[in-house]
Amino acid sequence: MTSSKASYLTINFFPVLKEKSDLEKKYFHWFCMFWLLIATLELGQDVVSSILNNNQFHFIESLSYKLFWLLFIPFSMLIGYALEKGGSAFSDYQYFLINAFIVLAVALIHLVTFSFVLLGISNLIHVDPWQLSYLMAEKLSTRLYIALSIHIVFSILFFLINKKGFGQNKRHKYSETITVKNGKSSVIVNVDDIKWISSDGNYLYLHTSEKKHVILDSLKNIITTLPENFKRIHRSTIVNIEKVKKLKSRGNGDYDIILDNNQILRLSRNYTKPLKGLLL
Repeated sequence: MTSSKASYLTINFFPVLKEKSDLEKKYFHWFCMFWLLIATLELGQDVVSSILNNNQFHFIESLSYKLFWLLFIPFSMLIGYALEKGGSAFSDYQYFLINAFIVLAVALIHLVTFSFVLLGISNLIHVDPWQLSYLMAEKLSTRLYIALSIHIVFSILFFLINKKGFGQNKRHKYSETITVKNGKSSVIVNVDDIKWISSDGNYLYLHTSEKKHVILDSLKNIITTLPENFKRIHRSTIVNIEKVKKLKSRGNGDYDIILDNNQILRLSRNYTKPLKGLLL
């Protein structure tokens, strides 16, 4: 179960991957499911219509048109990324003007991309394929208002959510090192080198491959300064899940966590829920 940082950073609600909370990831998954549901329902509507009208149902052709809805996933992510970057670079007035331009541009790119997709599919399944000029003219005249309306709503929702501090549950940007005082000298410990952290009263022990460092702090406080790959597994233990090799169930809801150096730690059943999908 050992993994690199790159593999740990799964896709999030927007393509700025490193600082997204679990809540945002959940919303992104529901966002994808919503558009998949819309595409499926419209496909089902075509099936029902062909039965009621006694027409032949062309699955591939019908499915190709439903890709219009699925394209909202990547293009909405593109808008979110652009708005997030723009929010910190421009004044409010400039921000809204640029947002309007971004939404219009993305809606047009959405329809052009959709037209090219239909063109490719048409060349595969039709003897006399559609012309690109016809597809683009049809999509711009029949679906531009749909794409534009949905992308406008999305951009407004993003603005409102961002304004209310959707990311309040995100951790602060963490330091890459921890300074450990040892008398008159100090030792710099790289956070990535820490395998696990244990507590003993008012003291914490930072365990690395080389040695154990002692600092005056609490688990509750230090975990707010650590990256997302550090998780609480016991009331007295935090583990770097990138150092986990495997799990072994104890049969009572608890687990033994075996690190890459064969160190065994206990995962309490009270801390398993936040680790679903990561370790369990």
